Amino acid sequence: MFEFIEHSGDVIKKVWGTETWIFSAHPEDPSVVEVRGKEYNFLDLLRKHREYILGNIECSDFPILVKIIDPNETLSVQVHPSEEDAKKLGENDHGKEEAWVVLSDGGFVYLGFEGDFSELEGDIIKKMHRVDVKRLDSINIPSGTLHALGAGTKVLEVSTNSNITYRVYDFGRGRELHLDKAKKVVKKRSLDELLLGSIRDKPLNTEFFRIEYIHLKGSKEFLIDSFIIIVCTAGKAKITGKQEKICIDSTKHVLVPGSIGRFVIEGNAELFIISPGKQCAK
Repeated sequence: MFEFIEHSGDVIKKVWGTETWIFSAHPEDPSVVEVRGKEYNFLDLLRKHREYILGNIECSDFPILVKIIDPNETLSVQVHPSEEDAKKLGENDHGKEEAWVVLSDGGFVYLGFEGDFSELEGDIIKKMHRVDVKRLDSINIPSGTLHALGAGTKVLEVSTNSNITYRVYDFGRGRELHLDKAKKVVKKRSLDELLLGSIRDKPLNTEFFRIEYIHLKGSKEFLIDSFIIIVCTAGKAKITGKQEKICIDSTKHVLVPGSIGRFVIEGNAELFIISPGKQCAK
């Protein structure tokens, strides 16, 4: 059986910049991945080797969607529904919980809203908190949180496997807004529960996923019982399993199936280790 799945990321152009989907199992844009040099549709591979890849978790669908978002312009002000709200609103997709880790040297984000949610119209950006951020700052964005990513603020985004966005304000780009749905799902959030400090100091943990930062110099052993996704943002590293070895850098990401159990990473690299949260635990 294979030990590693490779993916270089799928770059999607947007009006505001680009986003790269990594190991997407979303039906709107499933990734084409590689196993021992052969290409596979990631959804097809999951269907065939579901238990082997997922490991000791139980989810109806692949639980995580990873992106790198690189905006030239500020993204729309938006909000995502919870799983419960998505069902109530008749959506054909899951609810969306997400988090960001800042990859650019600095930048800014808009979070939260000062005012009554019935006022979610017009130039609402003036009623939001504009927060300056620095590299490796981690930001939790639970469902119901009004947010916008600032121009030039590159982030690693990890979310539940959903592509639902309710757009509230779009800086005059003329795209459709979803004010009625947004008003039904938006919630008050304090900045203290959203701004989590540097991921250097502690992993970003939610019920739905975990993001751990490692500045690797040397080697590190991993023992796992559920899948992990390894995103390399700088440097190079080699991953060694029982029988296979694979090299990674910022152009190649790796998924390690949960059934592997043990592997070792060695090199000099900046790595993000992304794994499912306790929401998926058996």
